[in-house]
Amino acid sequence: MPKFFVTDIESDADIKVHIADIRSEAHLAVYETDSQWEATEPQIWAFTDIRSEADKVVYFTDGAWNADIVIFKTDIMSDAGWLDSSKEGLL
Repeated sequence: MPKFFVTDIESDADIKVHIADIRSEAHLAVYETDSQWEATEPQIWAFTDIRSEADKVVYFTDGAWNADIVIFKTDIMSDAGWLDSSKEGLL
């Protein structure tokens, strides 16, 4: 967990996500991996093309105002983690 399937239909999503350009504007700093085996923590995300394999279906929004959670992508796994723990229940 978490493995995500991306949808283009907002109403199909379990969670709406916005990607922030500035770390301090995010709830969660996320490290994205190609390995589903590495995605064992809420801050380490993997994506699948098969909906039935996903833990959650996500929709990426254009604005933070429309998102359930705002993330910041990091290239360093150890930098990933919660910046605002009030959103932990969403994942």
